[in-house]
This record gives sequence, C-alpha cells and structure tokens, in this order.
Amino acid sequence: MAMGALALAGCGGGADPAAVVDTVRQTEQSQLQSIASDDVVGIARLYADDAVLVRPDGTVLHGGAEIGAEYAALIDDPNFDLTIEPTGGWASANDDLAVLTSQVQFTTSDPETGEPVTLPMNSQTVWTKDPGGSWMIRSAYNVAQEVQAPAAE
Repeated sequence: MAMGALALAGCGGGADPAAVVDTVRQTEQSQLQSIASDDVVGIARLYADDAVLVRPDGTVLHGGAEIGAEYAALIDDPNFDLTIEPTGGWASANDDLAVLTSQVQFTTSDPETGEPVTLPMNSQTVWTKDPGGSWMIRSAYNVAQEVQAPAAE
C-alpha cells in the first residue's frame, strides 16, 4: 500500500498551475499584439499544425495555415477588431496543458451595409507545450452569446 502511494506521488508534476495559466495568458497577449499589428505570421505561429478552430457559426478550420489564412482575410476587413476578457483557466501540474476561457467581442463589417457588427462570444482555448517548450494552441472553440435586446423604458 505504501509503495502504491509513493508511485502516485512520483506521477505528479511540480508546476504551479496558477503560474502556468499566467504564462499562457502572456503568450495569448503576444498573439493579440500580432492581431493588432496585422502580423498574420505572428498570429498563426501559435497554432499547432493540427490545431482546430471552431467558429461561432460551426465552421471548423484545421491547422495553423488555414487558421492564418482566415485571419489574413479578417485583417483586410476595415472594421475587424477582437477584444478578449479573461474569465478563467486551469493548468495541469505537469506544466504541459492549459485551458483558458474568455469573453470575446468580435467585430467585423456587415456584408450588406459595411457597418461594424460586434458578436459577443465565449471562447475556450486548449494549449499544450510543443517538444521545444513553446505553448501552442491545439483547439479554440468559440460560441456566440445571445444578444440581449435593449430594455424598454
């Protein structure tokens, strides 16, 4: 019995999960800076080659190249804007897996009017460390929030 407990104790990692989440959030901030500066390479480099991004309409993009191409098209939109407000996250004690949740304001141009339209979303992003030790996005799942009608006075 003592041998089993000792074996399990050796399986855990030594990382502080809160510190891991902070590190991954900083990596996420570098991606947001790439978005703000229209740097498609900087945006796409954080997506793993086998990454999956699910858009709010259910469209699935596969791989960093396809996701980067989508961002390139978005950057061409004069109204494109993306703001992220962290809402939570957790990480493994093994320092190899983290999940971040956020509320996102995703603004693009209405195809008919050209006016800016903002879609509020909830986002969950799964990050893992690649063999070189860099944090990479494995999946990003975005769900549109219901837009509430303004309250009547």
